[in-house]
Amino acid sequence: MTDTALPIKNPSVTLYAFHLWQDLSQELGQLRQDADQLWQHCANLSEPLAIPDLKSLPEKLQSPPSQTGITSDHVDLLPGNGRLTYTPPLQIEGSALTVEVYPRQIHDTYALDLTLYYQNVTVAASQFSRLNPQGCLLSSTIQASLGQTLVLYGEPVGSPDEDRKLADACVDAFFQGTDQKPEFSAFGQLFGSPIFAYDNGKEKPTEQCHLLVCLNRHPETLKLVEKTSLSFFNLLCCRSKILFAYHESRWCYRETRELYGQLEQDVQRFKELPTERETRLEQLKQKLTDMPSKTFDYAGYLRDMEDHKTAIATNAANYDTWLEKIRESSLEDDNIEFLADFLNQRTQLFQNQIQVNLNYLKPGQQLFDQMLGSIRGIVEIDQAESDRALEKALRDQEKAAEKREQNLQRWIALVGIGLAVSGISSQTAAKPVESIITQLDPKQSLDCPKAGFTPCLTYSVVFVVFHVGVGAIAGLIVYRIIHRLSK
Repeated sequence: MTDTALPIKNPSVTLYAFHLWQDLSQELGQLRQDADQLWQHCANLSEPLAIPDLKSLPEKLQSPPSQTGITSDHVDLLPGNGRLTYTPPLQIEGSALTVEVYPRQIHDTYALDLTLYYQNVTVAASQFSRLNPQGCLLSSTIQASLGQTLVLYGEPVGSPDEDRKLADACVDAFFQGTDQKPEFSAFGQLFGSPIFAYDNGKEKPTEQCHLLVCLNRHPETLKLVEKTSLSFFNLLCCRSKILFAYHESRWCYRETRELYGQLEQDVQRFKELPTERETRLEQLKQKLTDMPSKTFDYAGYLRDMEDHKTAIATNAANYDTWLEKIRESSLEDDNIEFLADFLNQRTQLFQNQIQVNLNYLKPGQQLFDQMLGSIRGIVEIDQAESDRALEKALRDQEKAAEKREQNLQRWIALVGIGLAVSGISSQTAAKPVESIITQLDPKQSLDCPKAGFTPCLTYSVVFVVFHVGVGAIAGLIVYRIIHRLSK
């Protein structure tokens, strides 16, 4: 089929991108580190869209007001009417391209409404590639933390029977030269005109590609789109937040599962602890150092999963509110069940899956606590026994030292007593010594020094030995007495 067989009038594309500028963990009014990332990437579109002035977009934005200063759910971040309009030198069939940039703040979210359109021109569907030069509007380029939605719009010239082919041709052209083309997912009718939904099914927000193709076939369509634009904008914001919360919950689930696996290994190693007390005590002390941080991380991930579940429920309720406002303006033959299906099926599925994950992982938190308590108990017991053993060893050493000290003191006392007795004995008459020498050698004279050197030396030696022996005998007698008394 040639391009001329699928003509479309007044083609346009609108990018709705959503980016968190504040986290729940931060103080009110405090910006995330990457809060201005959406505006920086929007400014980077200046080159592919040939709009040099777009580079200064971040400087033109007003500082976000504090939470207490917000009087409306939506805050325009540009002065005046909140929009910037550019007319770059990109033309189709003599028609100039118009680019409108509308940055907003919705509670904790920065939201970008960027529209590119041609007026009063009929082109082939393949010309939609001109509305996405270099793939500049894709999620991989915009990198909005909450994700984005693209809406292709045009007024079909051909038969309604060819609407699906026309929508597919527009999508093919828009994603020409990229590998991110989404698949057809749903069909409906909004404000009297057919609408086609496409999705690539990715979980990560910066990889998601959600696209709607609206083909205007009813005179009331544009008026009703304008009337419900804010509701539709908020509906898409809630959708992105729901998908983001589920993606974050899945990340938490994977991290918690990893910790759970480590816990199972710790439990097995816990059953195989060495019997030697000191080695076991050293290993368990190391576990007491490592496990508290893991326990806190585990509990933190479970808490975050609960928070994400709450976020999904909250945004699902808001999604339903905005969907009702769109329904109030719908025509009798409209069919927007594909929008309701996201709420009734996917959102409910997300909440159920998170609850299943929590039911599976929560017992692990109790196991962490029980294991930590068991380790602390064993460490306390082993430490107490180790302390008692050390204390006993110290006491034994002290007793041995005391005993050595006592023995030393006894020997010192005995030597002193022996020397004292020897001294006393030596001061007495030498008759016993002389008698002994006379008995041994009757002819020996003891008249020193006349008796000569040898007799005198013999006399002196015997004298000393005798009195030392007396002292030693006295010392031994006293030692025996002290030894008996000590027992």
